[in-house]
Amino acid sequence: MLRHSLRFKHVKFLLGYTTIRNQAQCAGKEVLASAVQQINPPVISFQKPGPHVLDDELQLIPSQDIDNPLVVDPSFEAVTPIVSPSFNLASLVNKSELLQLMVKLGVSIHQWERKTDVHPWVMALDFKKDVQPIIQFLVDKGVASESLGHFFTKNPYILKSSIEDLEIRANYLHSKKFNPEMISRILSRNPHWLLFSPERIDNRLGFVQQTFHLTGDEVRAVATKESRLITSSLQDIKLMNFGFKEEMGFEAHQIKELLLAKPKLWLMNKSMLVDRFDYLHNTMKMDHETLLRFPAVLTCRGFRLKQRHEFLCHLKRAQYDPKLPRYVSPLQLIRDSDAHFAVHIARSSIQDFNDFCKTM
Repeated sequence: MLRHSLRFKHVKFLLGYTTIRNQAQCAGKEVLASAVQQINPPVISFQKPGPHVLDDELQLIPSQDIDNPLVVDPSFEAVTPIVSPSFNLASLVNKSELLQLMVKLGVSIHQWERKTDVHPWVMALDFKKDVQPIIQFLVDKGVASESLGHFFTKNPYILKSSIEDLEIRANYLHSKKFNPEMISRILSRNPHWLLFSPERIDNRLGFVQQTFHLTGDEVRAVATKESRLITSSLQDIKLMNFGFKEEMGFEAHQIKELLLAKPKLWLMNKSMLVDRFDYLHNTMKMDHETLLRFPAVLTCRGFRLKQRHEFLCHLKRAQYDPKLPRYVSPLQLIRDSDAHFAVHIARSSIQDFNDFCKTM
């Protein structure tokens, strides 16, 4: 709580910092408004893309290689490749007021260095003119003050966006009956969401709705629960659906049920998920209905499942049928610490469990 309070004070300080600093020179000028003018975008219905339409940009952020003629133009094949200059933003913090303020906000500047196209423009930003309005916009939309550092660390590119564009993209969600709490969760959990135009978001929501036969409320529920799914690769969603149907044997209505309960599954590595299903279904003898009731077991790490299941087998307690005695719930198998599992679920000791794991 103290940490959040201090971070909130930092945000309040940053929002008013440049106004106080320039007060003597800017007497008579209006102070930057705390709220931006709302812009009402045209109402856009969820589009149902045809088979020829595929909005599948695998990279959310353009790479500098796209603008490199050595990559896209074969006529440059004989030219010696250009070596990109090495920038160290962290070394400039002591000299840059902008970077100092971003650090106070909680931004990990060293992570920006991995995005080689950030350095050329980020140092030219003016905090009051370019950054402060976006901070105010995000706070107004429900992004917690203590989350702003993480937000800008993951998505510095939002600093290149205009407030007008950001308002249009937020108002699109309002027009689709997303309430303020939903919008706050979407933006907080997916900093890249605001890089997508309303048309692209509409196309992707329509794709998900059509693919899984969802109602409007179900689309909103999925987008709110796992907003990263909407901005992920549409091709990956198709491949994952193929895995659930053809490789794991789920029916269409079961796949929809899994999506509504655990949309995070669609962001996992498909081959690892198929292997995990194979172990749960064929080794641990959990049927599809059990996995539908406890979809979280599909997200558990494979070695953790194997250790605990085989330890229960060793003790002759691996019983996952609720109709039989000594039933062990799949949730009991994956949650809590090893010590809790060993003592309360396996009815043994953590020492015995650790000794058993060493033999595997």
